[in-house]
Amino acid sequence: MKKAVMIGAGQIGRGFIGMLVERAGYHVLFADLQEDLLTELKTRGQYFVYTVGEANEQFLVKNISALNVNNPELVEELAECSLVLSAVGLSALPAIAPIVAGSISRRKDLGLNAYLNVIACENAIRASSILKREVESLLSDDDRKFMDTYVGFPDCAVDRIIPANTGSSKTDVVVEEYSEWDVEKGGFKGDVPAIDGMTLVENIDAYNERKLFALNGPNAVTAYYGWLKGYETINEAMGDEEICSEVLGMMRECSEMLVRRHNFTHELMTNYVKTVANRFVNPYVIDKCVRVAREPLRKLSPTDRIIMPLKLLQASGIPAPHYYKGIASVLLYNNPTDVQSCKMQQMISELGLKEALEKISGIKAGSEAAAKIEKEYCSLK
Repeated sequence: MKKAVMIGAGQIGRGFIGMLVERAGYHVLFADLQEDLLTELKTRGQYFVYTVGEANEQFLVKNISALNVNNPELVEELAECSLVLSAVGLSALPAIAPIVAGSISRRKDLGLNAYLNVIACENAIRASSILKREVESLLSDDDRKFMDTYVGFPDCAVDRIIPANTGSSKTDVVVEEYSEWDVEKGGFKGDVPAIDGMTLVENIDAYNERKLFALNGPNAVTAYYGWLKGYETINEAMGDEEICSEVLGMMRECSEMLVRRHNFTHELMTNYVKTVANRFVNPYVIDKCVRVAREPLRKLSPTDRIIMPLKLLQASGIPAPHYYKGIASVLLYNNPTDVQSCKMQQMISELGLKEALEKISGIKAGSEAAAKIEKEYCSLK
């Protein structure tokens, strides 16, 4: 039987990617650090995924096993499988690179010439390529040659809203109906696995940027606006006409940039914006603003979902008033339970708004953009 290892048994790992791979006929081994979650997966030997929306469905995922990610046996498991996936977060990729590197070395030593594909299903642009570089740095020259021949690292874009688990079961997952998993076809080694729900594309950058910039960025800004106005959930915040208008404006600015950058049609991007907006107000998916707003420093970093599209908008000569106001809303996020929020507020207090903004995002303190953001910051404060 085909075997896949899913590193990261969180909401995306179980509720989206792991489920699709198991339904494609793979035995899925979940590797994670959460012992209580792993224990329940082992004890039950299965879990349910519930889609909520106009057509509620229930999926049983049962061809599974579980192992602690620090267990030395995991390297052997990876050495014997044909597909490795991750959903651990971009910052955790260096931590799992030694496991992947060890398995590649082991496969070479065993003389295995079966192809292996490693797909990092993270909320980042070309995460698989980032993981590949981390792995390469840990391999010998011979191991790298083996990897270049037998191991693929296809980049992908993953899109499904999965709220935090509030049920009694640690393993069952509630997800929205909509999902998208685009994988770059040219990144595979050997035969491309047949997985229903996985879409093969030629240029993953376009799909990654569309998702990160036109969905994740506006979703985050919705959370910050919602926090400022005292709303608990994303759909409540989007029910506010003022917030909805600002978020849609931001999405339209981003859409025009993506049309020019990746040759998406205006019709396609208009429909994408409508679809995303409808997902934000889905009454069946309760996503809390505090969850979406977490880690504001990361979200305001130069290459992430808000600042990077602003830079591309500026380079294209496209006005971005909604981005300036959206960035101001992030800077006003003052949540004492969020470590990054506390650090951001301390930086603003000690350095002043413009200097803090430059240090966080790379936007120069003396720039026109910084002045416009400061003006919006004062108007929202």
